[in-house]
Amino acid sequence: MSEHDENRVKLMLAIESDNFEEALSILSGDDQKELLQPLGLLRITAVHLAAWKGRIDLLDRLFEKGANVNAPDKIGRCALFYAAHRGHLEVTRWLLERRSFTETRIGIDSCTRHVSKTQTTSKVDCLVGQELPVPECCGRTPLHQATKNNHSKIVKTLVEAGANVNAEDERGITALLLAGCNVNSTNVIEMSKFVEIIDVLVSAKASVNVIHPDTGSTALHHATTLASPKAVRRLLEGGAWPLFQCSNTRSTPLHIASAAGNLEILAVLFSKIRRDHVDIRDKVGQTALHRACYQGHRECARALIDHGGNLSAETKSGVTVIDVAFAHVPSPISFLTDIMDTRVRIVGSKTFNKDSQISIDFGILAPQGELQTNVIIALIAAASDVEQLAILQHPLIETFLRLKWAKLRLFFFLLVLLHVFFVLSLSTYAITLIRQTDYLLPRIVLTICSMMLLFHNTAQVLMLPRHYIRQFETWLSFVSATISFMVCLIVTDVRYILSEDSKEKVMEIPRAPEWVLHAISIAILLGWIQMMLLIGRFPTWGYYALMFSTVLKNVLKVLLAFVCMIVGFALSFAILFHKNEQFREFLRAIVKTVVMMMGEYDYEDLFPNDNKKGGMSFLTATSRIIFLSFVILASIVLMNLMIGLAVNDIQGLEEEGHIRRLLKQAEFVAHLEKLTSNHIFRSNWLHPWLRTVVHSRRVVPTKILLHCRDNYHCDISRRISPELIESLYVLASRNCHKDDRKRFSDGSSYSDRSVVDFLTSLEEQIQQLRRFHYPLFSEQRNKFFGKRITRARRNTNV
Repeated sequence: MSEHDENRVKLMLAIESDNFEEALSILSGDDQKELLQPLGLLRITAVHLAAWKGRIDLLDRLFEKGANVNAPDKIGRCALFYAAHRGHLEVTRWLLERRSFTETRIGIDSCTRHVSKTQTTSKVDCLVGQELPVPECCGRTPLHQATKNNHSKIVKTLVEAGANVNAEDERGITALLLAGCNVNSTNVIEMSKFVEIIDVLVSAKASVNVIHPDTGSTALHHATTLASPKAVRRLLEGGAWPLFQCSNTRSTPLHIASAAGNLEILAVLFSKIRRDHVDIRDKVGQTALHRACYQGHRECARALIDHGGNLSAETKSGVTVIDVAFAHVPSPISFLTDIMDTRVRIVGSKTFNKDSQISIDFGILAPQGELQTNVIIALIAAASDVEQLAILQHPLIETFLRLKWAKLRLFFFLLVLLHVFFVLSLSTYAITLIRQTDYLLPRIVLTICSMMLLFHNTAQVLMLPRHYIRQFETWLSFVSATISFMVCLIVTDVRYILSEDSKEKVMEIPRAPEWVLHAISIAILLGWIQMMLLIGRFPTWGYYALMFSTVLKNVLKVLLAFVCMIVGFALSFAILFHKNEQFREFLRAIVKTVVMMMGEYDYEDLFPNDNKKGGMSFLTATSRIIFLSFVILASIVLMNLMIGLAVNDIQGLEEEGHIRRLLKQAEFVAHLEKLTSNHIFRSNWLHPWLRTVVHSRRVVPTKILLHCRDNYHCDISRRISPELIESLYVLASRNCHKDDRKRFSDGSSYSDRSVVDFLTSLEEQIQQLRRFHYPLFSEQRNKFFGKRITRARRNTNV
């Protein structure tokens, strides 16, 4: 090794070991250009190391000796690459002032550019440059390195010097895709540099929608992941696609922000996203609202719903947003109630007076492009008990159901008429069959009605199989219609015989088989019970029938609890009164015992006068003691206990009956809407006028205005009960005062807020008294349950 080579190695090692005084001394003592030549396997020069270390004084001395600032090493790294990578701003400017190339790329093709055939490498040479950064990919520029390492000032300097902001490496990655990849989102200083880099690149017309080849995401996805609203806003201003789906998970920035619970970024994204696009799905069918609910982010979920999020949206596995909300959002009923409360507002004035009107927005219940009852059905499916179903009593939901019912009740009346014809024809047919009279006409009507009911039940099951198969009413109607149809098909044996007197043919109707009478008696009972349950869907007095089912369940629970005592008395009576025909068999003894619980003792048959002729001799003493015990325990104690437990809470029964009536009404309205939305009612063979009528009967407006009492004899108001309108007005007034309290809470004194709270309470009390002043409420008050107004008002506080 020559003396010049030794000096070059010493110079390189001195710079690498930060011994800059020795390096300057070597440069001062040797005027040969051999010191500027590359060294080692990587062909590193002193300029590269000086730029890496950020030593402008060394660079000045090297440049004075004629060093080439654009000379690359073996893999294409130049001095500007090293300076940009380390973030040496002054060195970068120094190099750019001396016309350093900003587009120098790392490339394997440059490896042999300066290799000499006779050059040898010593072991000491191999140690030079081992601490220099190893490139990740060919084609990277200094701008790539500065952006990746979050050197915002370097990025700005390079861009101002004319660096190509859209330069791609061999994998197609631009500088913008590398922005923020090494940033800690909790570090405020690093995040501010990241935002500055985004601003510089976007201002330089960088392509903001370039897709990362590995993740399939864009710079907007990464900015959202880092939770930087400023970066997201700047990218959107530069034309970034807010709903672009990455290739792996099909997630959008909206999904990422929702899952992270970043409300500020959501607000920025909403400025560029239309309301009808907020429910875009990812790979598994989840919407952004699904993501927010899974993480329990109430405010983000509320913001998404306010921007048009669909509560009934389903994933590919059939999980709706409401299912997720009930499982993961804290206090889901309170959450949904608060959202629905905000949909009722006073319009035109901030105080409640005779000129006030309220705006009711059903958008949360009737999303665009969907069946208007999907949200309510999803709510019913997600609720696990009656307490959760109590949300159906919210004034917004109940008003919506009232309006839907008013639209679709024509079809309900047709169904009721069909059931009326069915039970009447079935009853008439059974009577004529027993009396052996002409049953041709009721049989024809019964056959037609049975077929129509079977078609109706089949359509219900096909549309919502999981729901209707579990419904008791579905099986009730299906069994009754099936038995009736089978009886009509089988019982056709009508013969015509020749009369002996007139020699004319006379119709002879044979006696019906016994099994037919058994079957038709069951069908009649089931048919009339189904008719009773169908009446339960009427809004005004329907929940009487549903209260019956609730009381029946309570009675059955009590009977099951005391069934052992009933069986014990039945077996005891079977032994004591073994000569009585009613107690000879166990089942007959059970039936007789239950009848005796109602007070039908038949005392003279059980205890006849032994002195009379033919008197029956029983176990007199024991039988009388056990019989007396039965009268006390079963007839008095058990029956009164059963009645008391069944109806002990009349108001609770009325409340539950009202909830179940709303439940049945919602299910039926949803069924009718889905039925009338079938393609049959939209096909061309149907008359246009009829198609228009069906459509108008199916859809209700998503926004309505209700005027004050002096003016609410309009068509919409007539469909809503007076106490429900009162509840809507109270709710709207409360929302208005909530807004006032929010305005007062910022910068107001405690006394000011107290005055607002006092005025709010006072106005609510005035509202309760005012309904007695208006004649309309006085006339209508007696037509409804007296406690219903209190219930409706109480439910606004759910």
